[in-house]
Amino acid sequence: MDLAIDTHASSLARSSQNSKPNHISIGGLPDSTTLTAWINEADFIVEVFGTGDSVAEIGEQLAWLGAALRSSPYAYCTPSLRILLKNAPRTVPGASLAPDILCVIDFTVQEVENHFEAPNGQCWHNMFRNPVVVKGYPIPRRTTLDTGLEIPLNIMTGLALTQRANTFNGTIFIKGFSTMLVPTNLSGDMLIWHLLYNKDGSRISYLDNTVAHVVDVSISYLENARHVVGWCSEVKNYAGMDMGK
Repeated sequence: MDLAIDTHASSLARSSQNSKPNHISIGGLPDSTTLTAWINEADFIVEVFGTGDSVAEIGEQLAWLGAALRSSPYAYCTPSLRILLKNAPRTVPGASLAPDILCVIDFTVQEVENHFEAPNGQCWHNMFRNPVVVKGYPIPRRTTLDTGLEIPLNIMTGLALTQRANTFNGTIFIKGFSTMLVPTNLSGDMLIWHLLYNKDGSRISYLDNTVAHVVDVSISYLENARHVVGWCSEVKNYAGMDMGK
């Protein structure tokens, strides 16, 4: 159900965004919930008729999309719901039903100062140009807190600008041209990675790794593990330096 709602809500938003002004996009869910969306000047309006659970889930998905896809430097964004009117009038011309509640989703953005140097445990910031973190949504339980950002393996490799994990000198790396992910710790079913990268875009070498590498991790293990980018006890970057001095 979550996947169906997520797919339909995001597809409806894309359809409305790419349509002409005043164009009405219509969608539906397997439980007969109906969605109607259109753009009115700067407002994206969605009308949903269905069960209470489906309407709430649609609202949560749209709130997340509106928060996560905002243009901003590194920031936290918190969506909130504000009820404007109960027993609202018909909003779609010719509609047979009128909505029970008319509400607005607001977004509060908190920009993070001094975000250029990511603190320990937050190296994942460097994988994005202008990351926006959405607050107020649950994440899967972790055995260790404050470990970083959980990312599916295929997306993590894509963000590193590569397609596969490699083994070098008996240890596993995910390496692009100027980026490299190093597995640094195992915590329950989670594999923790640290991101190394060259800010100038120059080639990074396996020998540039300066963090402790977790042992006993195979390529096959990666497929079933949860992956978190961000945690490392200590990092020293010696790339480009003469170690003999």
